[in-house]
Amino acid sequence: MRSARCLAVAVLCLASASASAGQDAAAAPQAPAQQTAGQQPLNPSQELAKEEPEGGALQVGPAELRVGGYLGLTAVHRSTAGGGGVGTDFESIPYPDTLEGNVSETRFSAQQSRITLRVDAPVPEKPEEPRGRWPHFKRLSGYFEMDFNGTTPGTVAVTSSSLGLRLRHAFGAVQYGDSFFLAVGQAFSLMTPSKDQLSIWPGDVEMSTAVDTNYLVGLIWTRSPQVRLAWRPSRRFNWAVSAENPEQQIGASLVKLPECCASDIEAQYNIGSNELSVPNLMPDLATRVAFNPTRALHVDAGAVVRAFRHTIKPYDSSFTELGGGVSVNLRVNATSSTKLIGQSAFGSGLGRYVGGVVPDAVFRRDGSISLLATTSWVGGVEQKLGSAWSLGGYYSGVSIANDYSADANGEYIGYGFPGSPNSNNKRIGEITATLGLQVAKSETRGSVQLAIQTSWLSRTPWDRSSGPATADMLAFFAQLRYNLP
Repeated sequence: MRSARCLAVAVLCLASASASAGQDAAAAPQAPAQQTAGQQPLNPSQELAKEEPEGGALQVGPAELRVGGYLGLTAVHRSTAGGGGVGTDFESIPYPDTLEGNVSETRFSAQQSRITLRVDAPVPEKPEEPRGRWPHFKRLSGYFEMDFNGTTPGTVAVTSSSLGLRLRHAFGAVQYGDSFFLAVGQAFSLMTPSKDQLSIWPGDVEMSTAVDTNYLVGLIWTRSPQVRLAWRPSRRFNWAVSAENPEQQIGASLVKLPECCASDIEAQYNIGSNELSVPNLMPDLATRVAFNPTRALHVDAGAVVRAFRHTIKPYDSSFTELGGGVSVNLRVNATSSTKLIGQSAFGSGLGRYVGGVVPDAVFRRDGSISLLATTSWVGGVEQKLGSAWSLGGYYSGVSIANDYSADANGEYIGYGFPGSPNSNNKRIGEITATLGLQVAKSETRGSVQLAIQTSWLSRTPWDRSSGPATADMLAFFAQLRYNLP
């Protein structure tokens, strides 16, 4: 631990010159209250930027520019070869009768490092406008966030480790009066759990303290282009609606398709290789309400409606089906240092929103659509221990219904049928423990933190007549990172 603290001191010393230059370049000094608000919380999660700007800024005309993110090294070890990256493929944990299920993997990665750019521009009232007569735009904001989990060439780990830059968030937001918020761009879905207020900013969603870039199995989330409108008349009550980019998907080789039209269906549902070619019918429509009756209790509930559509030969008609799901999230601040969370979701055609680990639909012998029922959950406790340490514990998972029928040739089609491949999961569960240590912190130079995650994962197939009954994995992550001020 002494070596970690020495490394932290060295990093903060190297950062001091640039921080001092940024302070000298600022048009006006920051007030003490702003400096205090700008400090990162103990053991911050992967998602940092909140609705209220934090830290010092460069004044660019009437706007404030903030450069943020973090630089980090992540060590990953898994008891089976589950993919090699810093994100676990929950739905394809290797079985013990495969090569991948009998070898472990260990890797260092800097892919998780983040770069963020944020601009905030307050909008003053016009002098000629009578005060209080009309609400007005109060603040315009823009946010970009990138990491390096993009394209990975086949030889990426041999020499240069030239990892691809990836867009995570890119949106503009405007506040109108005191109660209305409009945002346009790419961000977490409105279906993603919130911490308090309904906000499009990534630091305001409840994503756990997991180091895994795929978070926890069973967590409801996507990042997608969207248009969102929120009405927040008070902290106690929020309501938001959004239209989000759709993508009907069935996963790679997860659903057995009918003989009549397999190639037509594969061309109209994302199977992991369709890129942007899936012809979706309409945006996903989501709505959410949040209640904060006290500082100790938060509840939010939401729903999404999705439209599925495809056509088959002779292409003179289409099959359509409406689906979606609902979710409920609860946070209880049991004490000033203890937080309890509970999240649940269920629906038919909800698979995309459960981290994409479940197909959205299966198909009958005539090509008609049957949406797959899914239930997911996350339960956890997060505990601060003094001024530098924190712990987290989570139990999460997803349960998938089976849905199958007989094809024209008498064979089963669909998902989870007798004799189905072991990629047809009935259940995936995860038990996770996290440990956080704030190694060092400076009011003007950021912070250094150590985050550790250990998870036990297990998946069970629908058909257990042959082969192993479960696929199990022990995963370990350790991340040392420097959070920019």
